[in-house]
Amino acid sequence: MGSDLLSNLDFTRREQPAADTGTREQLTEWLAYQRHEFQRKLRGLTPAGLVQWSIPPVELSVLGLVRHMTQMEHGYLSWGLGGGDRVDYYGDDDYAGGSVEIIDTDLRRYFDEVGKVDAAMAALPTIDAVGAGHGRPLGATLIKMIDEYALHSGQAHMLRFAALGEIIR
Repeated sequence: MGSDLLSNLDFTRREQPAADTGTREQLTEWLAYQRHEFQRKLRGLTPAGLVQWSIPPVELSVLGLVRHMTQMEHGYLSWGLGGGDRVDYYGDDDYAGGSVEIIDTDLRRYFDEVGKVDAAMAALPTIDAVGAGHGRPLGATLIKMIDEYALHSGQAHMLRFAALGEIIR
């Protein structure tokens, strides 16, 4: 692909999280699992494949989904839980936006937001503690993000197949 950010990712399949831990641990592990599954959808794509609107007339690409998940990571997790300054990176141009020229910028933003989440979650003592940004409980926020990743991972899966021109699991 040419991006150092992607070449360092672990694209191996992982087992689903164990069911014998506490609720907070399970939700945290499911978020990590779903996030990893979403990131696996980037494997094998060229820059052109990442930005391709693979299913016309839908203005949606794998990179567009990465941009959208950057907004979700920020709004629900890094800012939502941790507070601070709220950032709207893309406005209404997350799904359809992006280009080959800015792939690394978009990927870096995504991974930067993901990197801020552990500290934001660790600052909340219980699953019922509310985020400093959005004021929602940690547990409900984790469920929302697991749902976001499951939905958009499925979309990215189909877009990836279309961009590759074949089904490569």
